[in-house]
Amino acid sequence: MNINDTIQSLYKDYGQLKGVTIECQKELVAIGIKNQAATAEVFLQGAQITRYQRIGEIPTLFLSQACEYQQGSALRGGIPICWPWFGDLAKNPEAVKQQLINEDQAAITTEFPAHGFVRQRDWTVESIRTPSDDLTIVELSYHVKDEPLWPFDTVLTCRISVGAALSVSLHIANNSSQPVVFSAALHSYFAVSHIDNVRVSGLDQCKYYDVLDVNEKSEWQLKTQQGDITFSEEVDRVYQSSNAPVTINEKNRTRTITSLGSDSTVVWNPWLNKSQTLSQFKEDDYQRMVCVETANAVNDVIRLKAGEAHKLEVTISV
Repeated sequence: MNINDTIQSLYKDYGQLKGVTIECQKELVAIGIKNQAATAEVFLQGAQITRYQRIGEIPTLFLSQACEYQQGSALRGGIPICWPWFGDLAKNPEAVKQQLINEDQAAITTEFPAHGFVRQRDWTVESIRTPSDDLTIVELSYHVKDEPLWPFDTVLTCRISVGAALSVSLHIANNSSQPVVFSAALHSYFAVSHIDNVRVSGLDQCKYYDVLDVNEKSEWQLKTQQGDITFSEEVDRVYQSSNAPVTINEKNRTRTITSLGSDSTVVWNPWLNKSQTLSQFKEDDYQRMVCVETANAVNDVIRLKAGEAHKLEVTISV
């Protein structure tokens, strides 16, 4: 279905819903949401929410002004869905890699994009509902079948609830006849006044893998968090056994992140040098964002037997 047919079909099914609009931004189709509690924007590509803002308040999520809105290119900001591996496939646990790499393959090649492939694919809108004047729910799905990068029949469903709080859940069902192992993340970008003002609390004494500190075997170093996280350089950490709520604190603002189906939390800010290498990202964007990601990563990979399912969910309250 081409972009015009997609827009017409969505208008036919949902165009009469109060506060729901169907929008086109260059090559991508988005659903606009406005209710009595908040406004939001959800793209079909990647089932990615890019904007959430409570009425009368400043945006909760960060989206770079350098985004290109091109088919097949994930947007830099909002909450991209990372699956079935997190980050570089080469850095994922052996159980994830062994399913996908042939024995005679010498190395993992660029055909395996960072953070998996579903954030670059168009999802299907299953429903849009407005159960009350202050709540809008969008549900999208993606059926992974006959996919060269993931040879297992899998159905992903993303449910986005926009109200006084924002909730995003990813339900992964293994419909294949064999077990699967994967990593995943709801890669949340948060807008901040300035990164110098940010303190992330809730991870004190948690063990974390420092992605920026590797040993002679190229292994991430395991460390322990002491107090709140502050930022004065690039930070890229995967916290383990971190299922308590996490709070982003600024002088006049807090946001609380509550996760389900997750035992790992990723905290990331690229700082200046890394920002200059990132696509769809201005070199000073690092000053206006911080990522606190609900994840299944490193030791927290998910193993599903045939017919089993897993749900990863984040709720963001202000």
